Parts: sequence; C-alpha cells; structure tokens
Amino acid sequence: MTDENIWKALDNDVLKDSIRKRPSMYIGGIGPTGLESMVLQVLDNLLQLAVDITQAELSMELTQEQIIFSFFSRKGLFLNKRPEEQYTPPYLFLSVVNALSEQLGFGVEKLGKRTIQIYQHGQLNKKALIPSEDEGQRIEMAFTPDKTLFGDKQLSYFILFNRCQELAMLNGGLTISLTDGKKQKNYFHYEQGLIEYIFQKDDSITRGSEPLVINTVSEGVTIQAVISKNGSTSIKDSFVNGHLPADGGTHLDGFIQGTVDAINQFLEETNRLKYLTIENFPERFDVVLSIKVKRPRYTGAIKKKIRNPELYKIVKEAVFDEVSIFLKRHPAWYLN
Repeated sequence: MTDENIWKALDNDVLKDSIRKRPSMYIGGIGPTGLESMVLQVLDNLLQLAVDITQAELSMELTQEQIIFSFFSRKGLFLNKRPEEQYTPPYLFLSVVNALSEQLGFGVEKLGKRTIQIYQHGQLNKKALIPSEDEGQRIEMAFTPDKTLFGDKQLSYFILFNRCQELAMLNGGLTISLTDGKKQKNYFHYEQGLIEYIFQKDDSITRGSEPLVINTVSEGVTIQAVISKNGSTSIKDSFVNGHLPADGGTHLDGFIQGTVDAINQFLEETNRLKYLTIENFPERFDVVLSIKVKRPRYTGAIKKKIRNPELYKIVKEAVFDEVSIFLKRHPAWYLN
C-alpha cells in the first residue's frame, strides 16, 4: 500500500498558501475557536483512515506547546486515497495543520519502516527513516499551532473529553486515550458502541426494556441505530460519518418513517389499533442513529442539515426491514 498522496498533502505549497490566506474557510475562524475546530478535524479525519476501526487505537496528548496524535491500526490504514474518491483534496486536514502550525512532525510507520518529516512554517526541514518492529500501521503527528493565529489559550480538555467519548461510542471496539500532561488522563473503549451511548444519556429508571439494535448496510450506506423505549425521552441524535447535523436531515427523516411504518404494520397484523405517527414517535423512543456515506451533502457551510435525497429512501427501506424482522421475533418488545 503506497503512501504517496499523504505526503503530497503536506508538500502542496499552493494549497497551504490558500489556507494561510483564508483560514476561516477551512476551520471556521482563528483564535481559540479556530484551534479547537482544527484539532477536532484531525481527530475525526484520522479515524476515517482505519481499514477496520474496531482494530484501531488512537492516543491524543496535550502538552504546553504541542498537540500530539498517534493512530495505530492492526488491520492497516488508507494511506493513498485518490482525488476522484472525494470532493475535497485528499488528506486536506494535513495540509491545514501544516499551513497553520509553527512546526509539524509527521510520521508514517509500515512494513518495518518509520518515515518521519519535520516541517517549519509549512516547509520541509528534516527527514528521517527509522527501522520499526511494530506490526500494523501507524500515523504520528505532533504540531505547535501558530500563536499569531490562535493565541496562547489552552484547548478545553472538557470539549476534547466529550468528543473522544462520543467517537468511541460511535465506533464500538475503538480505543482512544486522552492525556493532558500529568494533570488528567482518560481512556475510552466501548464494546457495545451505540447501546452504551444511549445508556449513558437516557433515564434508566423509565427505560422500558433492552433496546432494539440495527446494524446493516444498504446500497453502500452503513446504518447503525439503537431505539430505546423510554417514558422520559430526550435523545434524538443522528450522526453522519461521525458528525452530528443539528437539524437532522434526510437520513433521520427516512429512519423515523421506516420505523413508524414497520411498527404500524406490526400493530395491524396483530389486530391492534394503537397507531404510531411521525409526530408522536419522539414521545415514545430514545434514538441514536449513525450512518456512513461516501459523499454527504449539507445545507449551509456549518453542516446543520444533511440533504442527500437518496438517503431518505435507502434508510427508510433498510430500517423498515430491520424493525419488521425484530418485531416478528420479539413481539413483546413493543406491546409490554
């Protein structure tokens, strides 16, 4: 597996110049908010490089000057994405970090070799090749954010803690560690993934029963969901590639419609008249939905709502089938 494109992202001077001239276009702004956005982009994008996320380990460390990431996968990493596979340049997040850092150290470890390159203000300064005995593949990066852009304020450990925990729950089996020098250290690993996401947030006292779990793939879209019966409902989270659009979108609309249709069909087949509607669905269930799609399209620059029209039908039909099968096997789940 070649890694040509990942190094090209660090050496693209035209792109780095564009990023430095308009950082807000890439990270939403400068100052503490911009730095937070850039670091969260690194966190999210590194996870997308894992061939099998359940076999991956990510560590993140905050020091006085640097932010350090190490991402290891026993099953390998995607190190040579082709430009035609996505709308944005491959590994854009690396170009952003390099352009907006005083110094960046970046390394790729694979096939018994560890290649490390050091950049100063975006330009290659040193390069080293070191033997390695580690199996699997690893990406390492340590960068010093440009203080003229971001200032001296430290990143919020609380925000990073919440995002690391959320990502670990969205990717069952993934291991994440977060360290703030000697002050704080946290470890995240959730084998049950989304089930633990709901159980962390809903009210266990009013929870009706074990949740309904969906895990399927339809037309290239990976769909994972948990539906929990709860009289104190409050959770309606619907992620797309790990991002939470604040206003939902076609994926969530299709999910709710497919679930409502399946439950109503079940009620009709069992001669019951307690029909569920899209309007009263949120009063009955806690829901977390997570889909993975190759090319999400959003309304607005801040990605508040996903608008892929095909997702409505894909998610609706897939969820209808999954819920229908579950209710036939476990009729007491809804009726109790």
